[in-house]
Amino acid sequence: MFIVIVNSYSGQRRYKKVIKQLEKKLSAPFFPYFSDQYQGEELWIEVTKKLDKYEKQINGIIVVGGDGTLHQVVNRFYTYHLTFGLIASGSGNDFGRALKIPKGISKAIQRINDNKAQKYDLLEVNGKKVLSVVGVGVDAETAIQCQTSKLKKVLNRAFIGRLTYLIVLFQCLRYYKPVDLEVIDDKNNIHKFQRVWLMAGGNTTFYGGGIPICPNANPQDGVIEYVVIHRLPLYQTLIKALPAVLVKMHPSVTSCVSTLSGTEFKITAINHHTAVQGDGEKIGKTPAHIKILPKAIRIY
Repeated sequence: MFIVIVNSYSGQRRYKKVIKQLEKKLSAPFFPYFSDQYQGEELWIEVTKKLDKYEKQINGIIVVGGDGTLHQVVNRFYTYHLTFGLIASGSGNDFGRALKIPKGISKAIQRINDNKAQKYDLLEVNGKKVLSVVGVGVDAETAIQCQTSKLKKVLNRAFIGRLTYLIVLFQCLRYYKPVDLEVIDDKNNIHKFQRVWLMAGGNTTFYGGGIPICPNANPQDGVIEYVVIHRLPLYQTLIKALPAVLVKMHPSVTSCVSTLSGTEFKITAINHHTAVQGDGEKIGKTPAHIKILPKAIRIY
């Protein structure tokens, strides 16, 4: 049997349809949990009780939601060493996009029924697990603002929620102050970057609703791919770096984009602390200790 955790605040028009399809097509019975029926910790307590009671009979945990819901579920239940499934129903769905999980409900369920789970890498950031991308800088500020943005709710209703990130990013760029960063890699090399707008470390390629920030990232190669956008004043960042990101050309713009790769990084802000996000969720502020956990999670 499965545990199914539904973000019934995200994609509200979709989740009831998903449950009906699961009842018809999923290869095993399931226990459904809907986020809007619980207050805070209550959801996780109830799911934990069920896992503890039926642990040997549980095939896996299926998440119906977006990157944020999957992030929370993995962080809560990673230690159970279960297989995770995803039926994308959020505004971003960057992790599902990277793994080529079908958007269609029936095909996503069939992928789970096929039972061909693979092992994927995870990032660990200050003790928290991250599936896709960890960001330091204005992209982290943007992700945090998106979580509470009224605009996101409006755009989700119009089925264009993925535009939220770009709109909020331009708002955050107006007040964000670039930061100087010191980065120590897994070989103890020290890298210093001035006027950093953002530093994104990818286990997968996408964030922010399909932005290919780390085009060379591969969630099965045991390596973190880092992209740093720095040096430029704001107007050049807007007209030079960001457009290049959208068409995956930014690694070639060496005047303002630097790249790193490795298994572990320690990031410290020199002049002021700056925000850190993972999977679009708030992690905290610098300093940040980021490392790869090879083949650490099984996903259908």
